[in-house]
Amino acid sequence: MKLLLKAIFGSIDSKGNLLARDVKDSDLEYLAEVIDWTEIDGVRFDAKINNGELEITMEGERLSSDVTVNYTTKINVVKQIVHKSPGAKLTSSILNKFLRKTTKIMDSEPCNRGKQTPPNIVLIKDIDIIE
Repeated sequence: MKLLLKAIFGSIDSKGNLLARDVKDSDLEYLAEVIDWTEIDGVRFDAKINNGELEITMEGERLSSDVTVNYTTKINVVKQIVHKSPGAKLTSSILNKFLRKTTKIMDSEPCNRGKQTPPNIVLIKDIDIIE
């Protein structure tokens, strides 16, 4: 199964507090390339910028779109992804691992050093099935 994650880059501090959402930065294309081809528990993630928004495809077996997103404009906080049904537990677990891993990757990128609000977290706004 293949899922499409529509997302934006945000910025969090070392305690996980959201500093900025929809960060606009000259390095976003580069950061999308850095997290492209990430693999977690046999699930592959492909990332690209499309019309100024981050699009990530998630491909693997037994995936489900029946999970919450980690960001909504109604609540200005980053949340854990939670499964809405028992069959989506694997998907939520993999997505949370992906978010932790990519945040560590982006935090360590030289292009983010010295920035007040570095793009260092993926804020997922929507998840759709594409295959």
